[in-house]
Amino acid sequence: MNAAQTAAIPSAEPVRPSLVRQMLLDIWSTTLKRDVTVDDNFFQAGGDSLTALVTIEQINQRLGWRLNMGDLMRFQTIAALSAEKAQPQAANNETALIRMSNQGSRTPIVFVHGGHGMVDGYGRLVRELAADRACYGLQSPLLVEGAGSVPDDIPGLAALYADVLQDELGEDEFHLFGACGGGALCLELNRIAADRGLTVGRTIVVDGYIEPDPDPAMSEDELIVDFYEGLLRMSGATGQYPAMTPQDADLELALRNSAAAMFGTGLGFDERAEAFCRRLYTAYVSTARALESYRPEPADVDLLLLLAKDNYTLDGWSSVVKGELTAEVLDSDFYGQRLCIEEAPYLVGRTVDYLGES
Repeated sequence: MNAAQTAAIPSAEPVRPSLVRQMLLDIWSTTLKRDVTVDDNFFQAGGDSLTALVTIEQINQRLGWRLNMGDLMRFQTIAALSAEKAQPQAANNETALIRMSNQGSRTPIVFVHGGHGMVDGYGRLVRELAADRACYGLQSPLLVEGAGSVPDDIPGLAALYADVLQDELGEDEFHLFGACGGGALCLELNRIAADRGLTVGRTIVVDGYIEPDPDPAMSEDELIVDFYEGLLRMSGATGQYPAMTPQDADLELALRNSAAAMFGTGLGFDERAEAFCRRLYTAYVSTARALESYRPEPADVDLLLLLAKDNYTLDGWSSVVKGELTAEVLDSDFYGQRLCIEEAPYLVGRTVDYLGES
């Protein structure tokens, strides 16, 4: 593999922070309750020892890192922290259910992973919706080390997730929020909730896809390209790395460039970072195949459905949602979990209205 294959291609667009730095920005902005940049000093921006502990806990929970107070004291900017303490992880590798905010009096929200298995795309929503409420992220168990056998179908995954939620929340009410492939998982969780002792309040799905009569299954080369494009899109790095088609699909190149987009070029060529992206690819393929074989049964659920303008599955949703379906097509150039990043303010407003909260 030569350098030209892995180098970023020239672009007139400014280079965005790596996905990991974007996640750190979301966490710091949430805990400090203000917008920050990668060069802002944590303590000069209003952080104190208590805020630092919460921030460190969130970084360790959401990125799977192992930071301590001394790390934040030595590296007080995101630029320094991510350069000196960056680890080849962007998801928790110990548990499928992670806490993304502290407890509060409002009903918790559980954010369900999309195709890539991570919940990083929900960070900006959590920042706005976590006031006085616990937010959780339900990520693919394939990102958890030593997880063992994982179901390869949507009903099986939903049953596994129901057990995880029952262990954490018991019979306490919670809302569900899922984007992209997470929409089908939300639907299935609602269908089995009563039988599993779960109390689901309301459900919000952003650009979810369910297809009662799906197209033929994607080839392995098509899956590689879809994974690669999706991860670059999530990182905001589309156009900064070479495009790929099914005719020239190369998994190793896709993993290498994906790692660079996630972790920055310095760590992106690290074998451990590529290994993490390989786990992401395994989770993605598992979810994609599960969605291809999913034949949803009707579910008695009230659901807010916010679709990207090129999403063609509204009829499919209408055929299986037997409660009140509130649907809206968004005038946006984004879709999937990237929609949750770029259109976060609007989605927060619609969510708050739908939950009946002021």
